[in-house]
Amino acid sequence: MPVRPLPRQSDRKPAVGGRLLAGALLILASAGVQAEIRTFEALAEHAETLAGKPYSAPETGMPPSLRDLNYDAYRDIRFRPARSIWRDTDLPVEIQLLHLGMYYQTPVALNLITSDGVRPVAFDPALFDYGRNEVPEEIPDSFGFSGFRMHYPLNTPDYKDELVVFQGASYFRALGAGQQFGLSARGLAIDTAESGGEEFPVFREFWVEWPRADATRFRVLALLDSPSVTGAYVIEITPGDSTRTRVKAKLFPRKPISKLGIAPLTSMYFYGETHPRPGNDFRPEVHDSDGLLVHSGDEWLWRPLNNPGKLSANAFTSQKLNGFGLMQRDRAHDSYADLEARYERRPSAWVETHGDWGDGYVELIQIPTKNEMNDNIVAYWVPDEPVKPGESRSFSYTVHWQRDKLTGPELGRVTATRLARTGDDRRDLKFVVDFGGEMLRGLPPEAVVRAEFGQSGGFTMREVQAMRNPATGGWRAVLRGRPEADAENAIDLRLQLRGKDNQPLSEVWSYTVNRP
Repeated sequence: MPVRPLPRQSDRKPAVGGRLLAGALLILASAGVQAEIRTFEALAEHAETLAGKPYSAPETGMPPSLRDLNYDAYRDIRFRPARSIWRDTDLPVEIQLLHLGMYYQTPVALNLITSDGVRPVAFDPALFDYGRNEVPEEIPDSFGFSGFRMHYPLNTPDYKDELVVFQGASYFRALGAGQQFGLSARGLAIDTAESGGEEFPVFREFWVEWPRADATRFRVLALLDSPSVTGAYVIEITPGDSTRTRVKAKLFPRKPISKLGIAPLTSMYFYGETHPRPGNDFRPEVHDSDGLLVHSGDEWLWRPLNNPGKLSANAFTSQKLNGFGLMQRDRAHDSYADLEARYERRPSAWVETHGDWGDGYVELIQIPTKNEMNDNIVAYWVPDEPVKPGESRSFSYTVHWQRDKLTGPELGRVTATRLARTGDDRRDLKFVVDFGGEMLRGLPPEAVVRAEFGQSGGFTMREVQAMRNPATGGWRAVLRGRPEADAENAIDLRLQLRGKDNQPLSEVWSYTVNRP
């Protein structure tokens, strides 16, 4: 997995000097533009033409002095805020550029779509404060950027906070009001967790539309490229309490793809309620997300995340996908007790699908990790229909970057999953699953509630019961059992609260137990 994107860089006072035009940034004439891209249709035509040609990897031109930077040295290269695009205008948004270096070695081009045409943004070392690093002298004229970020007054009207960042392969991440960066989205995933290795498509070039002074939505076009596929993307960013990034994509395969991951999300889960806390860490839980939520047809399914002992892959089949997301439901500071990371402020990312995506499945990949530095959780949609060259694929969806108002069913929602291992061999399992929500709290005292249990086979059930939780007003389900010694595969468990006449009272809780 790629290393997680860097945290926000603090601002420094800009130095005097440098060539400045159009919002304190050097912009070239349109003659140097490789393709006059102003619309999604033009970009799609360009991507289709590119797919008919052999793949050509981007030339980095990376000097050793930048390629060999360590983490702290790279962080010391900071964009000068005074040079932000649109800094000295009445526009509500600004753009800051991100430098190449360390593991960000693929250059991307940035263009502005103006009323007078397309203007590429040129690299200039004067745009950056290199801190304790020496300013590289061997940078070629064609040097690009590693990405960019947009700033907008999310929290107060007089300060432009980071809104969205595009950096590294096809990664991007956004913030709503009161949030702190956590999980990321990607443009596309190819052959994730496959034996032949994963392919990482990249956004090679961006076109940002020049916004109006009263704009509340910002539009970015992006060209995706890889050995297997090209793609045209348009991403519309709408800031708010839950910032929305609406994505429209058209893909053009160069060759057959065994597993195509649509709308991928990437997050981190180190430990929590189902994974023991390391003895050298005081924090109760450490994760950017605590569960996968899938809405398929009329069913809502919740899968608690885990830090597995070995790579784990789970598929959740769907014939009518409404959405899925990696969610951070636990919003209590005391659950993390981290005054710096503030995991309770990390956004949830809910993918709302538009149109019929056909048959397929949501795949959840969980990778073992020994720290919180690497993203080890991936979720995406995989279509059943094979991907063939010469056939384009189109998808449209919106990623909602949420904090307090989370997408979910009106039914009871899982609020916590706790696991105890008992018995002399610690193979007996006791799950305690808490459910909350207005619907459950509104049930009368005489309400009949039972826990309906199901499994894929290989699990000896010893107890399953439901009880009211007087401390929360919700309900608690307790499940006791033991994986059978001769179980051939991992065992999938399902549990749902049901009431009178068997009507569902909660979403479906799902968990995988590995065979002994």
